[in-house]
Amino acid sequence: MATKASIGTALKKHVRKYTLNDKLRSITSLLGNDAQNVIDWAYEEAKRQIAENPEDKESNLGRIVFHLIGNEAAIILVKKNHARGRLTTKSEIKAKTGNKMEMPVLYREAGLRHPQEARNLRHNLFHEAFHALIMHLFPDVSTRVPVTGEGLTPDLIVEHKNPDWLISVEYKGYRSITLLSESEFLKAMRYQAAYGTAWLVTTSAKSVKDVYRKTIHSKEVVERGFERLKRIYKKRAYTSEQRENRGIARKGISHLEKQKDLDMKCRLWTANELLDSMKAGKPVKGLIITTGFEFIELLKEAGLDEEADNVLRVMKLPTTSLHSNKVTSVRLIE
Repeated sequence: MATKASIGTALKKHVRKYTLNDKLRSITSLLGNDAQNVIDWAYEEAKRQIAENPEDKESNLGRIVFHLIGNEAAIILVKKNHARGRLTTKSEIKAKTGNKMEMPVLYREAGLRHPQEARNLRHNLFHEAFHALIMHLFPDVSTRVPVTGEGLTPDLIVEHKNPDWLISVEYKGYRSITLLSESEFLKAMRYQAAYGTAWLVTTSAKSVKDVYRKTIHSKEVVERGFERLKRIYKKRAYTSEQRENRGIARKGISHLEKQKDLDMKCRLWTANELLDSMKAGKPVKGLIITTGFEFIELLKEAGLDEEADNVLRVMKLPTTSLHSNKVTSVRLIE
Protein backbone atom coordinates (compact mmCIF):
# COMPACT_ATOMS: atom_id res chain seq x y z
CA MET A 1 0.00 0.00 0.00
CA ALA A 2 1.14 3.56 -0.71
CA THR A 3 0.74 4.70 2.89
CA LYS A 4 3.15 1.98 4.04
CA ALA A 5 5.94 3.10 1.70
CA SER A 6 9.42 3.23 3.21
CA ILE A 7 10.28 6.93 3.40
CA GLY A 8 13.93 6.80 4.48
CA THR A 9 15.73 8.53 7.33
CA ALA A 10 16.25 11.97 5.75
CA LEU A 11 12.61 12.40 4.75
CA LYS A 12 11.45 11.02 8.11
CA LYS A 13 13.56 13.62 9.97
CA HIS A 14 12.26 16.47 7.82
CA VAL A 15 8.64 15.41 8.30
CA ARG A 16 9.10 15.05 12.06
CA LYS A 17 10.94 18.39 12.41
CA TYR A 18 8.25 20.42 10.60
CA THR A 19 5.21 18.34 11.67
CA LEU A 20 4.36 17.32 8.12
CA ASN A 21 2.85 13.91 8.86
CA ASP A 22 -0.58 14.86 7.54
CA LYS A 23 0.94 16.33 4.40
CA LEU A 24 3.02 13.19 3.81
CA ARG A 25 -0.07 10.98 4.18
CA SER A 26 -1.90 13.19 1.70
CA ILE A 27 1.02 13.04 -0.75
CA THR A 28 1.37 9.26 -0.60
CA SER A 29 -2.39 8.90 -0.96
CA LEU A 30 -2.30 10.96 -4.16
CA LEU A 31 0.67 8.96 -5.46
CA GLY A 32 -1.17 5.72 -4.76
CA ASN A 33 0.64 2.51 -5.72
CA ASP A 34 3.48 4.54 -7.27
CA ALA A 35 4.41 6.15 -3.92
CA GLN A 36 7.44 3.96 -3.26
CA ASN A 37 8.80 4.36 -6.77
CA VAL A 38 8.38 8.14 -6.57
CA ILE A 39 10.11 8.32 -3.18
CA ASP A 40 13.02 6.22 -4.44
CA TRP A 41 13.33 8.42 -7.52
CA ALA A 42 13.14 11.58 -5.36
CA TYR A 43 16.10 10.43 -3.23
CA GLU A 44 18.22 9.83 -6.33
CA GLU A 45 17.20 13.13 -7.86
CA ALA A 46 17.83 15.03 -4.60
CA LYS A 47 21.31 13.52 -4.27
CA ARG A 48 22.06 14.53 -7.87
CA GLN A 49 20.92 18.10 -7.22
CA ILE A 50 23.06 18.35 -4.08
CA ALA A 51 26.11 17.04 -5.94
CA GLU A 52 25.63 19.58 -8.75
CA ASN A 53 24.77 22.58 -6.59
CA PRO A 54 27.42 23.69 -4.06
CA GLU A 55 24.82 25.75 -2.17
CA ASP A 56 22.81 22.65 -1.31
CA LYS A 57 24.04 20.69 1.69
CA GLU A 58 23.58 17.02 2.52
CA SER A 59 21.40 18.13 5.44
CA ASN A 60 18.91 19.48 2.87
CA LEU A 61 18.25 15.99 1.49
CA GLY A 62 14.97 15.45 3.34
CA ARG A 63 13.63 18.89 2.39
CA ILE A 64 14.42 18.38 -1.30
CA VAL A 65 12.90 14.88 -1.33
CA PHE A 66 9.73 16.20 0.30
CA HIS A 67 9.45 18.96 -2.27
CA LEU A 68 9.99 16.54 -5.17
CA ILE A 69 7.38 14.02 -4.07
CA GLY A 70 4.98 16.87 -3.29
CA ASN A 71 5.44 18.21 -6.79
CA GLU A 72 4.66 14.80 -8.32
CA ALA A 73 1.56 14.51 -6.13
CA ALA A 74 0.48 18.02 -7.19
CA ILE A 75 0.72 17.05 -10.86
CA ILE A 76 -1.51 14.03 -10.23
CA LEU A 77 -4.01 16.22 -8.33
CA VAL A 78 -4.15 18.72 -11.20
CA LYS A 79 -4.83 15.92 -13.71
CA LYS A 80 -7.54 14.36 -11.52
CA ASN A 81 -9.29 17.69 -10.99
CA HIS A 82 -9.03 18.55 -14.69
CA ALA A 83 -10.63 15.22 -15.62
CA ARG A 84 -13.58 16.20 -13.41
CA GLY A 85 -13.78 19.70 -14.86
CA ARG A 86 -12.31 21.36 -11.78
CA LEU A 87 -9.65 24.05 -11.54
CA THR A 88 -6.89 23.34 -9.02
CA THR A 89 -6.03 26.28 -6.78
CA LYS A 90 -2.73 27.25 -5.18
CA SER A 91 -4.32 26.93 -1.73
CA GLU A 92 -5.48 23.37 -2.48
CA ILE A 93 -1.95 22.39 -3.52
CA LYS A 94 -0.53 23.95 -0.35
CA ALA A 95 -3.11 22.20 1.83
CA LYS A 96 -2.59 18.74 0.30
CA THR A 97 1.14 18.72 -0.43
CA GLY A 98 2.68 21.51 1.66
CA ASN A 99 4.28 22.97 -1.49
CA LYS A 100 3.94 26.49 -2.81
CA MET A 101 3.57 26.29 -6.57
CA GLU A 102 3.39 28.61 -9.57
CA MET A 103 0.10 27.30 -10.93
CA PRO A 104 0.71 28.00 -14.66
CA VAL A 105 4.05 26.17 -14.38
CA LEU A 106 2.44 23.25 -12.53
CA TYR A 107 -0.30 22.98 -15.14
CA ARG A 108 2.33 22.97 -17.88
CA GLU A 109 4.17 20.15 -16.09
CA ALA A 110 0.88 18.27 -16.05
CA GLY A 111 0.56 18.77 -19.82
CA LEU A 112 -2.33 21.23 -19.40
CA ARG A 113 -2.86 24.95 -19.86
CA HIS A 114 -3.81 27.10 -16.88
CA PRO A 115 -6.23 30.02 -17.45
CA GLN A 116 -3.71 32.29 -15.74
CA GLU A 117 -1.20 31.47 -18.47
CA ALA A 118 -3.62 32.72 -21.11
CA ARG A 119 -4.22 35.86 -19.06
CA ASN A 120 -0.49 36.47 -18.75
CA LEU A 121 0.00 35.97 -22.47
CA ARG A 122 -2.72 38.49 -23.26
CA HIS A 123 -1.20 40.95 -20.81
CA ASN A 124 2.31 40.49 -22.14
CA LEU A 125 1.32 40.79 -25.80
CA PHE A 126 -0.42 44.01 -24.84
CA HIS A 127 2.65 45.19 -22.92
CA GLU A 128 4.98 44.55 -25.87
CA ALA A 129 2.66 46.49 -28.18
CA PHE A 130 2.28 49.47 -25.87
CA HIS A 131 5.98 49.60 -25.04
CA ALA A 132 6.83 49.59 -28.75
CA LEU A 133 4.38 52.46 -29.33
CA ILE A 134 5.58 54.66 -26.48
CA MET A 135 9.25 54.17 -27.39
CA HIS A 136 8.47 54.96 -31.03
CA LEU A 137 6.64 58.18 -30.14
CA PHE A 138 8.98 59.24 -27.33
CA PRO A 139 12.42 57.62 -27.80
CA ASP A 140 13.92 59.54 -24.87
CA VAL A 141 11.52 58.30 -22.18
CA SER A 142 12.31 55.59 -19.65
CA THR A 143 9.81 53.00 -18.49
CA ARG A 144 9.57 50.88 -15.37
CA VAL A 145 7.14 48.31 -14.00
CA PRO A 146 6.16 49.10 -10.40
CA VAL A 147 6.53 46.22 -7.96
CA THR A 148 4.25 45.16 -5.14
CA GLY A 149 5.14 47.13 -2.03
CA GLU A 150 5.52 50.49 -3.76
CA GLY A 151 1.89 51.35 -3.05
CA LEU A 152 -0.38 51.66 -6.08
CA THR A 153 1.04 49.54 -8.89
CA PRO A 154 -0.11 50.36 -12.43
CA ASP A 155 1.26 48.16 -15.20
CA LEU A 156 3.79 50.73 -16.38
CA ILE A 157 5.30 54.08 -15.42
CA VAL A 158 6.55 56.28 -18.26
CA GLU A 159 9.02 59.02 -17.24
CA HIS A 160 10.62 61.87 -19.16
CA LYS A 161 13.50 64.13 -18.13
CA ASN A 162 13.98 67.75 -19.17
CA PRO A 163 11.17 68.56 -19.05
CA ASP A 164 10.25 66.30 -16.16
CA TRP A 165 6.94 64.51 -16.42
CA LEU A 166 5.44 61.13 -15.56
CA ILE A 167 2.33 59.17 -16.52
CA SER A 168 0.91 55.88 -15.27
CA VAL A 169 -0.42 53.23 -17.65
CA GLU A 170 -2.75 50.28 -17.03
CA TYR A 171 -3.56 47.62 -19.64
CA LYS A 172 -6.74 45.62 -19.85
CA GLY A 173 -6.04 43.10 -22.57
CA TYR A 174 -8.99 40.72 -22.53
CA ARG A 175 -11.14 39.20 -25.24
CA SER A 176 -13.99 41.64 -24.88
CA ILE A 177 -16.63 43.46 -26.89
CA THR A 178 -18.34 45.03 -23.88
CA LEU A 179 -17.76 48.18 -21.89
CA LEU A 180 -15.02 48.06 -19.28
CA SER A 181 -16.05 47.03 -15.80
CA GLU A 182 -16.67 49.85 -13.36
CA SER A 183 -14.03 48.43 -11.02
CA GLU A 184 -11.39 49.14 -13.70
CA PHE A 185 -12.61 52.72 -14.00
CA LEU A 186 -12.25 53.20 -10.26
CA LYS A 187 -8.78 51.65 -10.23
CA ALA A 188 -7.70 54.01 -13.02
CA MET A 189 -9.13 56.97 -11.07
CA ARG A 190 -6.99 56.01 -8.08
CA TYR A 191 -3.93 55.91 -10.34
CA GLN A 192 -4.87 59.34 -11.66
CA ALA A 193 -5.14 60.72 -8.13
CA ALA A 194 -1.72 59.28 -7.26
CA TYR A 195 0.21 60.07 -10.45
CA GLY A 196 -1.69 62.98 -12.02
CA THR A 197 -2.15 61.26 -15.37
CA ALA A 198 -3.53 57.75 -15.87
CA TRP A 199 -3.87 56.06 -19.27
CA LEU A 200 -6.12 52.99 -19.31
CA VAL A 201 -5.46 51.11 -22.56
CA THR A 202 -8.03 48.42 -23.22
CA THR A 203 -9.43 45.89 -25.65
CA SER A 204 -12.95 47.13 -25.11
CA ALA A 205 -14.70 47.85 -28.40
CA LYS A 206 -16.99 50.51 -26.91
CA SER A 207 -15.93 54.00 -25.97
CA VAL A 208 -16.44 55.46 -22.52
CA LYS A 209 -17.23 58.81 -24.15
CA ASP A 210 -20.67 57.45 -25.02
CA VAL A 211 -21.47 56.85 -21.37
CA TYR A 212 -19.80 59.55 -19.28
CA ARG A 213 -19.42 63.31 -19.53
CA LYS A 214 -16.09 65.14 -19.72
CA THR A 215 -15.78 64.98 -15.93
CA ILE A 216 -16.18 61.58 -14.32
CA HIS A 217 -17.13 61.08 -10.64
CA SER A 218 -16.52 57.88 -8.70
CA LYS A 219 -20.01 57.88 -7.17
CA GLU A 220 -21.57 58.01 -10.65
CA VAL A 221 -19.36 55.09 -11.74
CA VAL A 222 -20.46 53.04 -8.71
CA GLU A 223 -24.16 53.86 -9.26
CA ARG A 224 -24.04 52.96 -12.96
CA GLY A 225 -22.11 49.81 -12.08
CA PHE A 226 -24.71 48.65 -9.57
CA GLU A 227 -27.50 49.23 -12.11
CA ARG A 228 -25.74 47.30 -14.88
CA LEU A 229 -24.52 44.39 -12.76
CA LYS A 230 -27.80 43.93 -10.90
CA ARG A 231 -29.63 43.68 -14.22
CA ILE A 232 -27.28 40.89 -15.27
CA TYR A 233 -27.47 39.13 -11.92
CA LYS A 234 -31.29 39.12 -11.91
CA LYS A 235 -31.53 37.45 -15.32
CA ARG A 236 -32.29 33.77 -15.35
CA ALA A 237 -29.33 31.59 -16.27
CA TYR A 238 -29.93 28.59 -18.52
CA THR A 239 -26.50 28.03 -20.06
CA SER A 240 -23.04 27.71 -18.54
CA GLU A 241 -22.07 31.06 -20.11
CA GLN A 242 -25.08 32.77 -18.55
CA ARG A 243 -24.25 31.26 -15.17
CA GLU A 244 -20.66 32.45 -15.56
CA ASN A 245 -21.88 35.97 -16.37
CA ARG A 246 -24.05 35.93 -13.26
CA GLY A 247 -21.03 34.89 -11.21
CA ILE A 248 -18.95 37.72 -12.71
CA ALA A 249 -21.76 40.17 -11.97
CA ARG A 250 -21.99 39.00 -8.36
CA LYS A 251 -18.24 39.44 -7.95
CA GLY A 252 -18.43 42.89 -9.55
CA ILE A 253 -21.20 43.93 -7.16
CA SER A 254 -19.07 42.90 -4.17
CA HIS A 255 -16.14 44.93 -5.56
CA LEU A 256 -18.33 48.01 -5.92
CA GLU A 257 -19.72 47.55 -2.40
CA LYS A 258 -16.18 47.95 -1.07
CA GLN A 259 -15.66 51.15 -3.09
CA LYS A 260 -19.02 52.88 -2.75
CA ASP A 261 -17.60 55.40 -0.27
CA LEU A 262 -14.90 56.62 -2.68
CA ASP A 263 -15.21 60.31 -3.45
CA MET A 264 -13.02 61.14 -6.45
CA LYS A 265 -13.48 62.96 -9.69
CA CYS A 266 -11.25 63.59 -12.66
CA ARG A 267 -11.37 64.85 -16.22
CA LEU A 268 -11.50 62.57 -19.22
CA TRP A 269 -9.17 63.17 -22.15
CA THR A 270 -8.66 61.45 -25.48
CA ALA A 271 -5.45 59.62 -26.36
CA ASN A 272 -4.62 62.23 -29.01
CA GLU A 273 -5.05 65.04 -26.50
CA LEU A 274 -2.71 63.20 -24.13
CA LEU A 275 -0.07 62.52 -26.79
CA ASP A 276 -0.13 66.14 -27.97
CA SER A 277 0.33 67.35 -24.39
CA MET A 278 3.21 64.89 -23.84
CA LYS A 279 4.93 66.21 -26.97
CA ALA A 280 4.47 69.72 -25.60
CA GLY A 281 6.21 68.61 -22.39
CA LYS A 282 3.25 68.83 -20.01
CA PRO A 283 0.86 65.82 -19.97
CA VAL A 284 -2.76 66.69 -19.25
CA LYS A 285 -3.94 65.86 -15.75
CA GLY A 286 -6.74 63.34 -15.81
CA LEU A 287 -7.86 59.96 -17.10
CA ILE A 288 -7.45 58.70 -20.65
CA ILE A 289 -9.36 55.58 -21.71
CA THR A 290 -8.47 54.07 -25.09
CA THR A 291 -10.51 51.31 -26.71
CA GLY A 292 -8.94 48.38 -28.48
CA PHE A 293 -9.64 49.68 -31.99
CA GLU A 294 -8.30 53.14 -31.07
CA PHE A 295 -5.12 51.50 -29.75
CA ILE A 296 -4.76 49.43 -32.93
CA GLU A 297 -5.11 52.61 -35.01
CA LEU A 298 -2.35 54.32 -33.01
CA LEU A 299 -0.09 51.32 -33.58
CA LYS A 300 -0.78 51.27 -37.33
CA GLU A 301 -0.14 55.02 -37.61
CA ALA A 302 3.26 54.38 -35.99
CA GLY A 303 4.02 51.61 -38.51
CA LEU A 304 3.80 48.90 -35.83
CA ASP A 305 1.70 46.48 -37.87
CA GLU A 306 2.84 43.29 -36.10
CA GLU A 307 2.00 44.77 -32.70
CA ALA A 308 -1.38 45.92 -34.03
CA ASP A 309 -2.10 42.37 -35.24
CA ASN A 310 -1.19 41.00 -31.80
CA VAL A 311 -3.63 43.35 -30.07
CA LEU A 312 -6.35 42.34 -32.54
CA ARG A 313 -5.61 38.67 -31.77
CA VAL A 314 -6.02 39.37 -28.06
CA MET A 315 -9.39 40.95 -28.79
CA LYS A 316 -10.70 38.30 -31.15
CA LEU A 317 -9.21 34.92 -30.30
CA PRO A 318 -10.51 32.66 -27.54
CA THR A 319 -8.15 31.48 -24.81
CA THR A 320 -7.42 28.12 -26.41
CA SER A 321 -6.34 29.68 -29.72
CA LEU A 322 -4.03 32.43 -28.48
CA HIS A 323 -0.32 31.66 -28.63
CA SER A 324 3.01 33.34 -29.28
CA ASN A 325 6.51 32.09 -30.04
CA LYS A 326 8.08 35.41 -29.05
CA VAL A 327 6.29 36.53 -25.89
CA THR A 328 6.43 34.70 -22.56
CA SER A 329 3.13 33.52 -21.13
CA VAL A 330 4.01 31.90 -17.80
CA ARG A 331 4.72 35.10 -15.87
CA LEU A 332 3.63 38.70 -16.11
CA ILE A 333 6.42 40.86 -17.47
CA GLU A 334 8.36 42.40 -14.60
